[in-house]
Amino acid sequence: MSLHPRSSRPLIDSKIQRALPLLHRWFRHHQRPLPWRASPTPYHIAVSEFMCQQTRIATVLPYYHRWLRRFPTWSALARAPQSHVLRHWEGLGYYRRARYLHALAKAVLRLPSRQLPSDPKRLEQLPGIGPYTAGAIASIAFHVPAPAFDGNVARVLGRLLARRHQSPSLSQLRGAAATLVPQKDPGTHNQALMELGALICLPKNPLCLSCPLKKICPSLHHLPKTQKTRPTPTSLRENIWIIRRQHSIWLTRQHPAQRWKSLSLLPTSSRKPNSGRLVGRITYPFTRYKISASIYELSQLPPRLTGHWHTPAELASATLPAPHRRALALLADSRNL
Repeated sequence: MSLHPRSSRPLIDSKIQRALPLLHRWFRHHQRPLPWRASPTPYHIAVSEFMCQQTRIATVLPYYHRWLRRFPTWSALARAPQSHVLRHWEGLGYYRRARYLHALAKAVLRLPSRQLPSDPKRLEQLPGIGPYTAGAIASIAFHVPAPAFDGNVARVLGRLLARRHQSPSLSQLRGAAATLVPQKDPGTHNQALMELGALICLPKNPLCLSCPLKKICPSLHHLPKTQKTRPTPTSLRENIWIIRRQHSIWLTRQHPAQRWKSLSLLPTSSRKPNSGRLVGRITYPFTRYKISASIYELSQLPPRLTGHWHTPAELASATLPAPHRRALALLADSRNL
């Protein structure tokens, strides 16, 4: 892959190479004290990477600690029933990540070494691991000089390597990321680029004056103060039915192709129930939607509604989406008034 755009000037020049120690020094002094950085074992790095996909780190931290208490090793995770795995993921959303991580643990135990391989190409052959995750695990946990190219890195390099009237293509940025990875301590390098994108080189209103690379960045003073905002989420309405029989609650399951596949759910409908008490309302985001849900308490089971009764103990161990847990908490609060 050529790292020379149509102009004769190389995309990666000696000035950029000489500036990398400034980035690494900045990272050592300003990195966030994340728990997987204190103990960068292959398992810890893999868990953190799966959890941090599409989820803010501040949200991940309590789940990460709880996860390691319940599943401290690949073996503990592989032996656990999927229902227990999903229960400990509850609240993080995007449950496919938990299923992939569970499948990865089982795949690791089938390997002769019963450990993750250090080669990025071999890592990519395992469940749930793509090029970015493979590069992150290989470089951080095994010190293999592999790039970890994510959105933060693409943004940093896109600005750092911009030329007048011409921005690097995505393939050029991937090639540049691979070229810049040092043989020594590649994990620090990759984390420094990602941290710079997360803390300084922001999508909107980047903190350019605090950037350790500002003296060589051609985008300094040329970025707009704001960039295109996210599209307004589409509003949807739904009704969540909490059907009670003494102390038991009726739960159903969705088809694997639906929103919360294979999770336990309170019945949800686009229509209001014929009878029942309005408990309250909640709102929650789901992908590109903003969902407003009305919560109803029912004492009679509607006909032809599939599912099972769950005792309080069974309800506590069931895996429910976070909005449905909120609905149950709202019911409990209303009955204690």
